[in-house]
Order: sequence, then structure tokens, then C-alpha cells
Amino acid sequence: MDRAVTASAGTMAPKSLSPMHLFRASQVIAHWAEFTPDAPAISDPCRGLSYRELEHAIDRAAQLLLERNVRTGDRVTIVAENNVAAAVYMFATQRVNAWPAIINARLGHREIQGLQECVGSRLTIFAVDGAPAASGAAASAGIDDAIEDASSGRVLLSNVNPMCEPELAPALGEHQVGLLIFTSGTTGKPKAVMLSHHALIHLGAVLSKSRRTSSKDSYNGVAPLSHIMGIANLMNATWSGAGLRLMPRLELPVLARSIASGEISHLSFVPTVYSRLVEYVETSHYDMSGHRLRYISCGGAPLDPLLKQRVEALFKLRLVNGYGMTECAPAVRSRPDFDSPAQSIGWPEEGVETRIVTPDGTTCEPNDVGELWLRSSTQMMGYYRNPEETTAALRPGGWLATGDLAQLMSDGQIALVGRRKEMIIRSGFNVYPAEVEAALNRLPQVLQSAVVGRKTRDGNEEVIAFIQPRCAAAISTAQILAGLGDNLAPYKRPQRIVLLDSLPLVATGKIWKSKLAEMAAELPAAELRPNQQASRQTTSTP
Repeated sequence: MDRAVTASAGTMAPKSLSPMHLFRASQVIAHWAEFTPDAPAISDPCRGLSYRELEHAIDRAAQLLLERNVRTGDRVTIVAENNVAAAVYMFATQRVNAWPAIINARLGHREIQGLQECVGSRLTIFAVDGAPAASGAAASAGIDDAIEDASSGRVLLSNVNPMCEPELAPALGEHQVGLLIFTSGTTGKPKAVMLSHHALIHLGAVLSKSRRTSSKDSYNGVAPLSHIMGIANLMNATWSGAGLRLMPRLELPVLARSIASGEISHLSFVPTVYSRLVEYVETSHYDMSGHRLRYISCGGAPLDPLLKQRVEALFKLRLVNGYGMTECAPAVRSRPDFDSPAQSIGWPEEGVETRIVTPDGTTCEPNDVGELWLRSSTQMMGYYRNPEETTAALRPGGWLATGDLAQLMSDGQIALVGRRKEMIIRSGFNVYPAEVEAALNRLPQVLQSAVVGRKTRDGNEEVIAFIQPRCAAAISTAQILAGLGDNLAPYKRPQRIVLLDSLPLVATGKIWKSKLAEMAAELPAAELRPNQQASRQTTSTP
């Protein structure tokens, strides 16, 4: 174990952290364990730890990893839902100079195996405490080697993989890999994003400043720790010495109660979570006037203008729209003291450079649409064992090509238009799903929508809209098309409309676009007539 990590905390000024003084992300915990040991650090429905207790739990977990022959440069996979143990073993793996990779326990057995193989896992930890999905995953893998810890909870450990070869670590500790996060490319195959300790440290520092977080604050953690948004909340809270309340799954009554009682000061959700929360509050007539929120932000998907208005009306705060990605977060953010339009993602974060470029790499003129490129100290080192995808994403000069389409507004803000690969070409015209979704979501009958494209036999593309209505009453195509009226050009209007009882969501709460694209591909070829009833289907969420 790297004992210099714990000892180095004494060289820091109380309640003050600087990225310049750190070379391990877990050093942040050691700092607050010394200066605010009894402050709440992290909790889940089963337990809560102070910073001192969290530090001790990390040390014990790190010792366990060493006893299991985890070496510098080994990859350790952590199968978990959102719980304390997932965070403890992530920091513990970093502390022994190995590379943690958190896997969503709600994935199927073969999917989990595929991610383990993607990184060549040396050891897998199943964080089963209060996590039925993780228990099921361990059972499917035949794992029953249990370790009990009063602080972090019960975990199950796999056998050590003797075929795993450790990676050589750079001499400079902060430039070693601190975390692997899984994402998928255009092929759908998993990729493991390599984030250095340097990137994680700066992620916490930048967010703490931009979100105005202090040691007196408390975050709600709905976003899973297997996703960059969950990691961002964890690093932001721990950098600030704040508390983080993890939720294994979104429970609207629990969330609403914690906000209304003033227990939570900061929220950071994807738009669909805000949509469900506002709908719950409105339909249940929940009194939120006692909330003590200071800062609310969203990211991970386009922000609908109507949803922005509803959230701001509920909490009497501006909803900050942030942008980042697994490969580089945070990147761009609007401000809580400025009225930005919903399509704006604001201005570059501190230390982040941006470009909007044409397909040949030329910088776009203001208001022209192009691909957003980023350059930042928080961006990835590359995709693990995937040089082709790394080369495609990381461009000369240190730029990261995001794959997102954007335009520079006259006041320097950046407006997000949509994903390059999701853009629909209809009769030679570009259709951006976010624009169509915004128009649909303004209709009073629509709770939320998602738009995808589908290739036709003549090489054209159809615009397919999936809609979750506000109530069970039927909605006709005529009503929807009439409601769109002059808000959309004819070529942007959906050729197919499908009603769903609920839109499928991924673990982060974002709409599962790839699932909807599969559903769209299976639809019959006939187009809807103006007075035809929209078809209704059902779907499930993983």
C-alpha cells in the first residue's frame, strides 16, 4: 500500500485542497479524515460513514486487496449498485496502485463477463450489501467467498485471475490510471475509458468551484457510480468535504421527502429524473416549499425548454445545464446567475478549451453547426487496449472529438444541437432529434418523447417519434401534428408516432435511444395518416 498517501494529508492546510499537492484521488479522503473527521462523508440506505470512518474502511479494503495479491497495474472490477462499498473499494484499489472499474450490477451475466474480459480483470468484487442485483450477479458467477465489514458492508470476492498481467505504471503517480469507466462506441462494443488520477482530481476541483460546493453541503447521488455522472458527484462531494447520499435506484417518495425536509443542498440529475420528480410532486401535491437547495444542475441529455421552466418554477432556482462526457468531464456549463436558453450548455469550464469544427477540421463560423472538440486536463488518456478508437477520438494537438454537434452563439455560449451519429437526413435535409423532441414535449398531452431515424428502402430516412403521454387517454396523430403546427418544418415532422406507457431508460435515467432504434427498425413500413390513431406499445427498462 502507498502509505505516503495517508501521511501526505498532514502537509495540507486545513479545509484547503490544491490539485498541485495530490497524486492520488484517494488522498482527498485522507485530507478530510484529518481535518473534519466526524463530518458525514457518504451514505446509502444501509449505512453512513464519516470521513474518518470512510478513511479507515478504505485502508482495510486496501489491505484486503494486497492480501489477495492485487498488484500495481492490475485491473479490479467492482460489480455494484449505488452503495458505500462501491466507493470504498474504488478508492482502495487506487490506494494500492491498481485500476478500478465499476460495473453496473443490473447488467446481464454475459454482459458483466464481457466487461471483465474487456479490461482483463485480476479480481472481481461484488458489493452485495443492500444490492439484490449484485447478489444475483454473484450467484450467476458462482461466487460465494464473503467478506464482512461493519463500515463498508458485505462483499463477495472472485478468485484471482492468474492470466491477468499488470500494466506498467508511469513514474509520475498522478498520470497513472485512476479509474476505468465503460462506454460503448458506434459498434456497440464496450470500451474502457482510462481516466488518470490527475483527471479525477481536477474533475473534483473544477466541479467544486463551478457548483459552489462547500463542506456544509449534501448531495443526492442517483446517478450510478458506474457512470461518469455518478463519479463526478462523488469526486465533487469528496473534494469539497461535503456529504453524498447514494440511492441504488430512483425512489421518488424518498427523494422528494429528502429535498422537502431541507436535507439536500445540491441536485445533479439527467433531465428524465427531473421530469419524473416534477411529475411526482405535481400529481401528489407534495409541498416542496421547505427545501434548502442552493444549486441544481442537469446534464447527460438535451434539456427540454418546458422542463427547464417547470423545474425552475418548482424550486425557484435557475436550472444549470452542464455538458460533459465519459471521455472529458466537466466541459461546458451555463451559469446560475444568467438566463440561458434551454439549448445552451453555457461556456467552457475553467481550464477547458473548445472548438466547433467542420468535417475537414476547419473552425466553424459563429452560428454554423459543427462537431464540438474539447481540450482539458480532465480528458481521458485513451481507450484501454483499443488504439483504433483512441486514434479516432483523440486528434492532433491534444483535442478530443466528441461526436456531438454544436454551434457557437453570439454571446459566446455553446448550443448543443445533437449527436452526429443520431442526425437524421430526411429528403436531403438535416433533422436534429433534440429539436423535434423539444417541439413534441411542449404539447400538453406529452410527458416526454424520444426521436430516432430509420433507413428506408430508397436510401431516405424516416423520423420516428416515441411518446410517453401524460395520461392513459388516447392521443391521435392529428392532435400531435396539429400541435406541432408551424413549430417544425414539414420534413422535420415525425412520419411515425409510437406511444409507450414509459420510455425505456438506462441505469443513469437517460432515455435508452439504442433500444428505441431497435424498436423503430421493427415497425411496419406504412406511414401514419393524419387522422390515424397513434400506435401503442409497451417496453421495459433494464
